[in-house]
Amino acid sequence: MSVYAVIMAGGKGERLWPASRPERPKPFLPLGGGGKSLIRATYDRVLPLTGPGKVYVVTERRLAEPVRGALGLPAGQVLAEPRGRNTAPAIGLGALVTSLLDPEAIMIALPADHLIRDEDGFRKALAVGVEAAKEGHLVTLGIEPSYPATGYGYIQRGEPLPGGSPLFRVLRFTEKPDRPTAERFLFQGDHYWNAGIFVWKSTRILEEIDRHLPRLSAALGKLRPLWGSPAWEEALAEAWDQVEDTSIDYGVMERAEDVVVIPAGFDWHDLGDWRAVWEVLPKDDRGVASQGDHLGEGTSRTLVWGRPGKPVATLGVSDLAIVDTPEALLVTDLSRTQEVRTLARRAREAPPDWEELSRLDSQGMLEAVARFPAQCREALALGEGAALPVEDLSGFSRVLCVGMGGSGITGDLLARLLPLEVIPCRGYRVPGFIGEETLLVGVSYSGNTEETLSAFQEGLSRTGRALAISSGGKLREFCESEGIPWIGIPGGLQPRAALGYLLFTLLGALRRLGAFQADLGAVLEALAAQARELSPSIRDNRAQKLALALHGRVPLIYGAHGHTAPLAFRWKTQINENAKQPAFWGELPELCHNEIVGYELSERVLPAARVVFLRTNYDHPRVAARIEILKEVLARRGLAYLEVEAEGVDELAQLFSLLYLGDWVSVYLALLNQVDPTPVRPIQELKDRLARL
Repeated sequence: MSVYAVIMAGGKGERLWPASRPERPKPFLPLGGGGKSLIRATYDRVLPLTGPGKVYVVTERRLAEPVRGALGLPAGQVLAEPRGRNTAPAIGLGALVTSLLDPEAIMIALPADHLIRDEDGFRKALAVGVEAAKEGHLVTLGIEPSYPATGYGYIQRGEPLPGGSPLFRVLRFTEKPDRPTAERFLFQGDHYWNAGIFVWKSTRILEEIDRHLPRLSAALGKLRPLWGSPAWEEALAEAWDQVEDTSIDYGVMERAEDVVVIPAGFDWHDLGDWRAVWEVLPKDDRGVASQGDHLGEGTSRTLVWGRPGKPVATLGVSDLAIVDTPEALLVTDLSRTQEVRTLARRAREAPPDWEELSRLDSQGMLEAVARFPAQCREALALGEGAALPVEDLSGFSRVLCVGMGGSGITGDLLARLLPLEVIPCRGYRVPGFIGEETLLVGVSYSGNTEETLSAFQEGLSRTGRALAISSGGKLREFCESEGIPWIGIPGGLQPRAALGYLLFTLLGALRRLGAFQADLGAVLEALAAQARELSPSIRDNRAQKLALALHGRVPLIYGAHGHTAPLAFRWKTQINENAKQPAFWGELPELCHNEIVGYELSERVLPAARVVFLRTNYDHPRVAARIEILKEVLARRGLAYLEVEAEGVDELAQLFSLLYLGDWVSVYLALLNQVDPTPVRPIQELKDRLARL
């Protein structure tokens, strides 16, 4: 008969907004003592009763990875609900799994977000509960009340169990009472706060669920034979659409048989609002509790919840809660912190009106992005049909691709696609080692990029094999005067919006020269499908959701060396130019040797950072392993991340799907930022000033 703990890590913690938010709710806040998160403190508190292999966490699917990272749990010990359905389904799921692991299992069910500093008293009470559960009782812990709280439910005790037991029969459960009722409960002396902590045999609570919640019981019955199988996730999602959305107290315990309560005297705090947080934190002699840097003068009875490296200064104020986060600043009277939930719900962004936001796109960037698949098809045909001196150009073993900005990404992507060495060159000079074995390629959408013109002309002194692609400009004029093959592409676009013309024209030309043989059919089909799925007419599409997740953040986009790294760079530059905001990129595994150390101070110097992992089915196994570890490192530090999975039937299709998705995300992010994605005024200003030198 084994003892298991099932920690329930659900809830929104809206009264602790803005520190508690959907992607990092209350259990992840560092309120567990000693800098620990509440969920980590809960895990450590129960661990001596169970051992590490018998602690399970039930949480929403979106929080499964952060939970794993925070606790270092294997995937099998995190039970991910498709969506939160209150405590009864969560407990039912935990009871089902623990009963399958051990038909005689004793299950401790407890919330992830309570503060309990008397850990010995907590474990002693649960040890009593375990013994009672072995006898078939349904056990709940009742906290001895210290004041007439109206924010907690209550448990009324009845007769004690025979034999001098410290347990009492439960007469009734009462939902959160009004003030007069709470005062009466306190005066009577036979009521306890309901802490939501339970102990029972897993099979015993499943029996009560079967008796009182038939839809949940039926769903668990269907899931029973599928535990551990590939069909589990799909079956769970279907089942969770059918189960009752109710609490274990209301759905089961108020009507169950043989419910007993253990009066518990250990200090227990639900931390249900900012006043409760103020009450438990250490305070100075004027009643000021601060988390972070605080400069105070004439300040009393105040909570200051700040950010590392950003002092909060107060002068002549009292009875306030001040909560500063990257997302929002809250200032409220301490007596009204229960009402913060209302502000949290108002602050939750209404679904964007994409049709209205699209009016910001005055120069047609959305249309240009939508035409990318057609652009690729046209360009491929253009390159394949170009009049090239095939015999003169063939025979090279290396490609040097010179280009800058939106044109320069062509070389990075070409290096990923060709089976021979490709050297992207961004600058005025070319490498000194190139010679006649090299095909020199100049790509400049405008044809006027000074770095590209300089490098291209220098390259011609090293090799006679050369071709250029542009919409015209000085590059065309130079090639025509020197008799160098030049392929013209349609003009009128921003260079970054002409990638299809630049890259696929070059791929078509290289196919003519025998250097590129890959079939691009699956790529073109995948891009066409994305164009339909990600257009503004499809509400809440994947690109829009990603843009919302990155809105107000500084993206740190990670790709893998020799694989998705060029895509990470493209995401970064597209977000810079289209969305007009900072974004950075990194390359795995290299960043594991340096950049990850910077996480230690990221909350102080880059609090709005959000890591984005670009993933495919073709990631190197060791890179994939590093990403899993990095996710845990990020979660332990409370740093947010996203995983963006590629789509497509083969490797090339997956790579281009990630590239194209990033273009859409950058434009939607621009609209959320209330900016026109097309103009790049700082770049134009720089060019104008350079032209005057």
